[in-house]
Amino acid sequence: MKVRILLADDEDTFRETFSRVLVEEGFEVTTACDGLKAIDAIRKDPYDVVILDIQMPGADGIKVLRETMSLRPDTRVIMVTAFGTVEMAVEAIKLGASEYVMKPVIFEDVILKIEQQSRYRQLQQENTDLKTQLDGQFSIDSIIGDSPSMKHVFETIYKVSGARSNVLITGESGTGKEMVARAIHATSSVSSSRFIAINCGAIPEGLLESELFGHVKGSFTGAHSDKKGLFEAVGDGTLFLDEIGHMPLSCQVKLLRAVEDREIWPVGATEPIEIRHRLVAATNKKLLDEIDDDKFREDLYYRLNVVGIHLPPLRERRDDIPKLVRYFVEKYNSEMGKNCVYVNDDVMQVLMDYEWKGNIRELQNVIERSIIFAEGDTIKVSDIGIFAAADTKNDNGEYDLHHAVRSYERQYIIHVLDKFFGNKAQAAKALGVGLSSLYRKIDELNINGSKKIEDLTE
Repeated sequence: MKVRILLADDEDTFRETFSRVLVEEGFEVTTACDGLKAIDAIRKDPYDVVILDIQMPGADGIKVLRETMSLRPDTRVIMVTAFGTVEMAVEAIKLGASEYVMKPVIFEDVILKIEQQSRYRQLQQENTDLKTQLDGQFSIDSIIGDSPSMKHVFETIYKVSGARSNVLITGESGTGKEMVARAIHATSSVSSSRFIAINCGAIPEGLLESELFGHVKGSFTGAHSDKKGLFEAVGDGTLFLDEIGHMPLSCQVKLLRAVEDREIWPVGATEPIEIRHRLVAATNKKLLDEIDDDKFREDLYYRLNVVGIHLPPLRERRDDIPKLVRYFVEKYNSEMGKNCVYVNDDVMQVLMDYEWKGNIRELQNVIERSIIFAEGDTIKVSDIGIFAAADTKNDNGEYDLHHAVRSYERQYIIHVLDKFFGNKAQAAKALGVGLSSLYRKIDELNINGSKKIEDLTE
């Protein structure tokens, strides 16, 4: 897209000549012969760069500058004057002008400034777009789930968004604890501030204290300069301590003091540093059991667990699986340029019955793999690379071995049929049964009724 420029100057010859030069350089130019017309143009349309003469009838350049900054604060403004003073230049810059140029104007110099300012504005817009994209990615709307347990999670996130209280998120690996932490940050009053995440179990004990609290030069061998810790670097944003259950006891003591006193002591420091962030911690461990085993401090647990959020495992919120599947199918279709618009009933049944020990992360990986191997617009059982543990309960909700065996048998036959593209002869051979036996099983297990299988026997 062309860079849009508004050129406001009451000197006709300069305005017309410069406008023609700018158009020849490939810019889209609108002109105004006085300040009031310039203000009217700015109100009607956005411009990438506005070039303003200081002395104009109707409204001077300073007044137009004020209006521009009020109406279009992202617009880059270049002030032009033949009667400039240092004081006037300083005032214009303070009010938001990007450049200040004296007449007679050297067109090449101003064109270079326009290109610089338009590029700066483009980078600003790209940064804004990226932040909007990231905010959307980690907003509460990006957490998928309609089950009662997830609705309770959403309600808690909304309630805690207006507070600065510490939050402890619990749940198995792969349930989305960091996603919830980011949603808490995104809905808070400091969403424009930093969000910093650190995995407490991934950093050696000897380095974790320095990483969190920082150190001063010379405090230990190798400390060649001062280092700002994450507690200080996050400012008034959100610090996310993932896998807090893996934090060694020696660091837990110092963390407790930081949480209680709202200040930290960098390694080797003689003065504390005040901290003002929100702390969100997460763990897949049962911290109360860790407390009983003297592996986690009880006082720290209650300091962190001011607000507790528990994420249920995927097997306890199976009603959310279809929605999650649709989301991941769309995601990987887009990324891979595929068009898998259909997940057949047998695939969905397998996904619904599977135990998902890796939770949402495992489901995501399965769908990604399925999109890679799927041919055409349909994901088949053979594409997903799993078949679920059999449903061990019958229709009455009672444990039933016979029912479980039939469920497993049905899934496995579907899996093999998919692998051979519905060719029953090849499937029967692979299963080690006669073709007539396979037909009986298909009828007995109602496989034809749940899935279209071509009647291929050769």
